[in-house]
Amino acid sequence: MLHLLLSRAAETHWSETPKRFCQSVRLLKAMMHLFLVFLGLLLSPHQAHSRRDERTSCKPVTASFCQNVGYTTTLHPTGVQGFNLQQIGQIVETACSPDVATLMCRVVVPECSQEDDTQTKPCRALCEKVKTDCDSALRAKRLFWPMRLRCDALPESNCAQGQEHQVTPTVPPSCQTIIVPLCVGLPYTETVMPNIFGHKTQEEASLEIHQFFPLVKVECSPYLKAFLCSVYTPECVSGKARPPCRTLCEQAQSGCESLMRKFGFLWPFKCETYTTESCEQVPDYQIFHTPPATCQAITVPLCTDLPYTETALPNILGHKTQEDVSFEINQFYPLVQVSCSPHLKTFLCSVYTPECVSGKVRPPCRTLCEQAQSGCESVLKGFGYKWPEALKCEGFTTESCEHYGVGSSGGICEPINIPMCQGLSYKQTMSPNLLGHTNQREAAVKMSFFDSIVKTVCSLDIRFFLCTVYAPQCVAGEVQRPCRSLCERAKRGCENLMNSFGVSWPEELQCNLFPEENCIAENSRPETLNAEGVVAKLNDGGFSVRGKSLSLRTAHLLLTLMDADKSGDLDVVEFFKLELYVAAIRREYVESYSGATQTQMRQILSNHKFIVDDETFRVLWLEYGSKDGIEYDKFMTVLTKLQILKDRFQAHLLSLPCNCNVASFSFEQFIKSAII
Repeated sequence: MLHLLLSRAAETHWSETPKRFCQSVRLLKAMMHLFLVFLGLLLSPHQAHSRRDERTSCKPVTASFCQNVGYTTTLHPTGVQGFNLQQIGQIVETACSPDVATLMCRVVVPECSQEDDTQTKPCRALCEKVKTDCDSALRAKRLFWPMRLRCDALPESNCAQGQEHQVTPTVPPSCQTIIVPLCVGLPYTETVMPNIFGHKTQEEASLEIHQFFPLVKVECSPYLKAFLCSVYTPECVSGKARPPCRTLCEQAQSGCESLMRKFGFLWPFKCETYTTESCEQVPDYQIFHTPPATCQAITVPLCTDLPYTETALPNILGHKTQEDVSFEINQFYPLVQVSCSPHLKTFLCSVYTPECVSGKVRPPCRTLCEQAQSGCESVLKGFGYKWPEALKCEGFTTESCEHYGVGSSGGICEPINIPMCQGLSYKQTMSPNLLGHTNQREAAVKMSFFDSIVKTVCSLDIRFFLCTVYAPQCVAGEVQRPCRSLCERAKRGCENLMNSFGVSWPEELQCNLFPEENCIAENSRPETLNAEGVVAKLNDGGFSVRGKSLSLRTAHLLLTLMDADKSGDLDVVEFFKLELYVAAIRREYVESYSGATQTQMRQILSNHKFIVDDETFRVLWLEYGSKDGIEYDKFMTVLTKLQILKDRFQAHLLSLPCNCNVASFSFEQFIKSAII
């Protein structure tokens, strides 16, 4: 990858001075870390999947623009890793060179050959000719030459010189079961390809028809779905396609055209080109009312910490399951991680896992889309990519924006990413905050002053109060301020502790600055958590290691350790202490003892003052360890279990009626009897 970037730098700066060129090279090297973050973005799900199948048998070439290039099979029907098949198709469709299809297809969808594939590669001269031919045409259409397609990497001889036209025998069309998601519930079940638009496969038809899914969902016309399917997946009768019905087209147009015009789109079908014959032949066309959606709990990892918890599928992109959604949305994870826009995550989730309320789905918000695009599009362009066609902002409305945190005054809510303020009763904030910090990164730096104060839990309200100031709750684009009473409770509990360290209660947090009404008086999060709730909260808080989270069994041990009142549940303070404990053990595992050996584990136990003899340690290691060390979950289990035993032993000593310090010798025996 670095070689590719440096090659591009050489092309761009060849005529510049050596000093400036070297500066450019150093800059590009510095960008490599960010570039690697984006590597996941460069791979489409299909391309990633095809990599696993590289060594399997040849497959038919399915790309429509590669049907007449001299071969019919390939190992990569969805494209070689690192290439965007849709982008390649757009380049081929420009017809900017007579050999553009031969070059692009032989590189991106290469011929399947059991022999040395050198002869199947296009020649360097052919590549250079096509690149020259297409330069102006691609710029005019704002398309980019594929970054990975370098002519100097292709052979000069013993290679494909140009397009090899072959006469392919015409195969009579046959009926096939409909698999396009939007059209699966039709009165007929079979279609035939190609359709009147030339789509040769149902996969192509599905990609095209999905752009109308929002119109079907809003039910601008009960005839729209029937008409669209009659065009994209026409009914197959004795191997022939039944033509679309003109009446259905006109009915769908009358209901939906005004809505499309409202957003700057024209009705794309000419109804006068269809006939009414098929309307009579198909009298049982059904009127398709969209059935109420079934709300389901969100399980897509990127979207589990939203202000809403339920979604409904399929979404506007046609994904039927949350597994499909998770696989697809994952390609945007690098963009979310680099925080190119604080609104990107909320927007993506509103598209892939839209909010479901009483069986109705809230459509994505156009304002959120525009905010996300303005922040992230330049980053995408820096790596040769465009904002995805499927996420064009003009295709969305503003009617649902309030529900996604956009206020009438222009304020926009964003997910909380300050660690101290995650896991509260609210999940969204807005910048600037009440102290004028322009973003959460700045707020987190200023807030770190209170880290040690919060950890003492000098007041039950100190953490929540600070968060309502530094990361104030945002509802429908409006900030909710903390109440004066909340401030006074936090100050009353912690001011003396702060004074003992020579620190005064900050001027900007004086309680008379906060209102007495129409404000937040307390944290309304659930009072208690059981073991299942502990697991969920820890997972939400990112307490996993290399994708491995803690088990329910370990959560029960953690609950037992922190459950001071023996209620069987954890309150806010108990859970906060549990988070601190888990964070410390996790940090110890990651930084020092990841995959700890037996020797390292013995040292760990000694550091925690857990006295165990050789026999007890062997029993522990046989149960929890392995030849490769000890896993994170089991590491947490061992230390927590021993801490529980230690606490119980010390509690027993305190309950003795006399000063029996002599009994302390039995701690090792107590551990041994409990473990063995």
